[in-house]
Amino acid sequence: MSAPLAGQVAVVTGASRGIGRSLAVHLARKGATVAALARSSADLTSLGRAVGAEDLRLTPVAVDVTVPAQVEAAFDVVDTELGPVSFAITCAGTADVLGPASEGDPELWWQAVAVDLLGTMLTARSVLGRMRRRGAGRLVTVYGNLGDRGAANVSAFAVAKAGIARLTETLANEMHDCGVRVFCMHPGFVRTPMTERLAWSGDGRAWLPEFGDAAPSRWGDAQGACDLAAAIASGAADQLTGRILYTGDDLDQLSERCDTDPDLGRLRIRLG
Repeated sequence: MSAPLAGQVAVVTGASRGIGRSLAVHLARKGATVAALARSSADLTSLGRAVGAEDLRLTPVAVDVTVPAQVEAAFDVVDTELGPVSFAITCAGTADVLGPASEGDPELWWQAVAVDLLGTMLTARSVLGRMRRRGAGRLVTVYGNLGDRGAANVSAFAVAKAGIARLTETLANEMHDCGVRVFCMHPGFVRTPMTERLAWSGDGRAWLPEFGDAAPSRWGDAQGACDLAAAIASGAADQLTGRILYTGDDLDQLSERCDTDPDLGRLRIRLG
């Protein structure tokens, strides 16, 4: 098996389920030493059992990404046990809060935003400081379609994803002269436990009926996201720091376009 990421230490948050789980396994199969971060110890144990026969370098670390001290402690563990992190991707997120914002529980709404947005910021805070001191590293955040439009009845998720895209651009600017690159990745329309809930749960059918109607014909697997993440980890997208990258993007072509079209507006979130 080819190991293009051999020698890299990668961190994946939200690694026990869905896209995060697929990414953690894929990066390990590509040769990276992977720290799989997630809140559920039981799900992390399941992940460890699933990959045990493959003899991959994958270490589970239980952490709540909304708690600053836990996130910092998790990166301390990774540094000590696995080595300096060269690549990190923030997949922890939730879409549990559905319905009109005017009728929802504000505490639950804020908790949902926190998992996505605060969790991303705290992960970035811990890993980017370390990368800055070494003068190298790559961080990837995760975007979604609802971040660029005001979709009804899913405001917490939409607000969080829009915030993540803008945060990514800001972080990339802050890291511009440090040798550190920051990207936002759109993983595509992937079937996961979270998207299944959006499509077929009682709340999902009540508040997002069009999502469930369209899901069977649009769903794919996480392979495109895995390939894109591995390419970013390899350095293939370094000229595109600060931008939203989509599965299926031709990274070489986009990198060449940076010379004549530095903005590449399609790859940034815009208001209005």
